[in-house]
Amino acid sequence: MVNSVGKVRGGDMVQASSMRATSPSNADESHTRSDLVHTAREINKKMEHIGADINFSYNDDIGGLVVTVKDPTNGDKVIREIPSKEAIELTKKMHEAVGLIFDKRG
Repeated sequence: MVNSVGKVRGGDMVQASSMRATSPSNADESHTRSDLVHTAREINKKMEHIGADINFSYNDDIGGLVVTVKDPTNGDKVIREIPSKEAIELTKKMHEAVGLIFDKRG
């Protein structure tokens, strides 16, 4: 570990070569996806029951939930989407760029 002066303190230094990025296995990923889809359905049922125009859905591009808030008095116009469409597109492009950088075929 490095203190505020920039000196290494007692043996806490980790070499970059020993650090590895880990990613969830496909089984873990699909389990998480199914959990999120199920949770979104349950929340949507509760929102419908209380009359709220809030919708939760799973988005494969970002691997997570998207929340959409609509205005029922204005023809179900979307008031807010979290994350925004722009953020979703940016995430998608970043995943593509990482895929190109770490492509194992070449």
